[in-house]
Amino acid sequence: MTTLKEIAARLHVNVSTVSRALNGSSAISEEMRVRVLNTAEEMGYSLRGRGGKAVPEWNMAGVIVPEVNSEYYAKIVHLSQERFAQRGYSTIVQITNFDCNCLYSAIYAMKRIKARCLLVVMDDEENISEHIMAAIHNSQIPVMLVTSKYFTMIDVDCIHMDEISGILMGIQHLIGKGYQRIGFIGEQMTENRLRIFHQTMKEQVPGWQPQFIAMGRERGALGGYLRMKELLSMDDKPDAVFASYDQMAIGAIHAIREAGLKIPADIAVIGIDNISIAQYVEGGITTIASPYEDMVAIGINILMKRVVSPGNTPQQVALRPRLIIRKTT
Repeated sequence: MTTLKEIAARLHVNVSTVSRALNGSSAISEEMRVRVLNTAEEMGYSLRGRGGKAVPEWNMAGVIVPEVNSEYYAKIVHLSQERFAQRGYSTIVQITNFDCNCLYSAIYAMKRIKARCLLVVMDDEENISEHIMAAIHNSQIPVMLVTSKYFTMIDVDCIHMDEISGILMGIQHLIGKGYQRIGFIGEQMTENRLRIFHQTMKEQVPGWQPQFIAMGRERGALGGYLRMKELLSMDDKPDAVFASYDQMAIGAIHAIREAGLKIPADIAVIGIDNISIAQYVEGGITTIASPYEDMVAIGINILMKRVVSPGNTPQQVALRPRLIIRKTT
């Protein structure tokens, strides 16, 4: 029978460290706890205490996100950790870098460390493929997907912001203010928002032509700056620009100011997400506010019910965003 001493020798740590990790001590880091549990399992150590007494339950929740550089994903991770902690769960985070293969590997990594539930945040252009769905089902971990849109025929719980209604609110606001030449700037990870913008403009403005659209590879403020410069180089310029998210709006504002134009008199700017800095730029950026807190709270509440009752019918929940009107429009 494998002993604590043998596990400690394998990991080059003290026996007391192994004991605390196996007993759920808060003095042990999550990284060390995972290492000890994985090593104990590999060496055939029984995770039940002597005399049949069970070791405290391994309450680990997994969170998988594309990245944490942008405030949107960072805020979801932070709020998730808070909500899981309230439920008695520790949290481990995996980053996919927008790579579906990394997402696939991350799901199985969560299975190996015996995560009890999983919150997976999908990007606009990450596909919920059969490959990913197979990984989710094979992991046998209760999963909540945070997606950018509604997916048909998905038999796991999903929650998303209703971007269609949000972009519609933004466009109707601009039209109501008298703007007619409304453009869009974005990057390769926001193709879904471009599609919604394109369809909504066709419905709201008869005869609308998509000449004021600039898409590129650069992300964040740099992408917004470069795409806005492309639109400003046109002979016929837009009088309003819908940025695919607030960081791009900030870059666009810099390009507009650099060109000697006024906001919103010459060009209005609107973004999406309502990141914290948005209220301090250019007197405040008009934006479509994502319901971060509600999205995480409702998503984790459904996920906890799934842990207790795995056979419940899967749910798809859409949350309506808010239009926050500030100085840029």
